[in-house]
Amino acid sequence: MTINKFITAGLVALAFSTSSHAALLVNSDSAAGNAVTDYSAAGAVSFDLALGNFTGTTLNFVLQEADLAGPLSLSAMVINLSGMSFPQFNFGLQGIRFAAPGTVSAFSQDLSVNSSFYNAAITFANGEPAEFQFGNPTLVDGRSDWLLDTSGMRAGDTFSIVAEVPEPSTIALMLPLLLGGLMVARRRQG
Repeated sequence: MTINKFITAGLVALAFSTSSHAALLVNSDSAAGNAVTDYSAAGAVSFDLALGNFTGTTLNFVLQEADLAGPLSLSAMVINLSGMSFPQFNFGLQGIRFAAPGTVSAFSQDLSVNSSFYNAAITFANGEPAEFQFGNPTLVDGRSDWLLDTSGMRAGDTFSIVAEVPEPSTIALMLPLLLGGLMVARRRQG
């Protein structure tokens, strides 16, 4: 009987130890048609976001002890299944902040990235019809993950990542600024 209790205690301890090694995705809140696949591990938040539509998706995480050893890396693959391209994509943070930017890449696509402590806005020159990588989810040489600042945080603290395609009205407000920039660039060339 004692050996059974020992084995049971060992299995319970093993179950708890493996579940406490990574930022835990508690839930994701998105409209039907968007799907999240979580690949997070100790010290790393990583996921795929498949967009069937352009409504926002919120991913809610709980920090584990192993995530507090240093900055937490962040990478994501955003896959556009909607059939329509989007000109911009935003990652917003709540409850945590960026410690350092990483790379953003799309296949044969010119893009620009604007980031602050709590937001990263990716603008695609021709709209993104397929997918892009935020950070380095496929481990390609020369690319790097974004880093999240865990200083001052504890195991059990929560944070959220809000992934969204901005509403057309937001893009429409930015359009005159972009056109003005293009006109200035053309005047300098010619």
